[in-house]
Amino acid sequence: MPNDNGSPSSANGHYYCKNSNSSSIRQSVFAKLDENPSLTAKSICKLMDLPYSKYWNYVGGLRHEWKYYHRNEHGSKCSTHAWRGYCHVPEDVDRVRALNVGWMRSRARNRWLLWKDRLGRLQWFETGRVNLYVRKPANIGKTYQLMCNGFSFTGLLTDIKALEQVLASIRFKGAHYVFNTEQRLPRLVIDLFARSNGIVIKVGDASHPNGVEIVSCYPDWAERNEQTLEEILRFLRGGLYEKDCSGRLNYVT
Repeated sequence: MPNDNGSPSSANGHYYCKNSNSSSIRQSVFAKLDENPSLTAKSICKLMDLPYSKYWNYVGGLRHEWKYYHRNEHGSKCSTHAWRGYCHVPEDVDRVRALNVGWMRSRARNRWLLWKDRLGRLQWFETGRVNLYVRKPANIGKTYQLMCNGFSFTGLLTDIKALEQVLASIRFKGAHYVFNTEQRLPRLVIDLFARSNGIVIKVGDASHPNGVEIVSCYPDWAERNEQTLEEILRFLRGGLYEKDCSGRLNYVT
């Protein structure tokens, strides 16, 4: 609430007014963030010799303003809320031992196991399939680290070559992207391409009233087709067929 002079107050009871001093602090904070966007409010106060207990809320608000001030292209224009993927681990990985190193048994009928940490979670099925859910902001490094946390660092998968093959087999399944705008948007959901292309567009949703959300998903039919193709290729590589000099496949009796 504003004080007697009309200037807003912070949550910890300190008051800040828009005078020349606050304007210079604002410019200095923006300059520091332009140099290093990963600075926190505490590190900014330390660089500017400001008492953190007094200015933490004000500097934090300036940092938030800098990050989402898209007119000057400050901060990222899109944030990845979550990333989903899948891969397969060798069948000889010990699921019983996994329960003693951090994995948890679910109540599902297909008896999948759960791994959960600060990077996301893993669902491990008896077929060897592993579903990955990576928390925001998601990237390939966090995806690999999540798999290593669940299988390599727990001692379930110690063969480096086998681990590399598992990481290389990670496939995209879905993601949620948000593009923020400067004004509130009308409520609209476009799911016309959900089944064909796995894309749903949401505008003006209650969670992001001023954002455009794109929910992308690798369709199940495309995943099944890819698995069928891989099985056919494995069958062809089994020695029943061979290529001649022209590149054609000939059956070998």
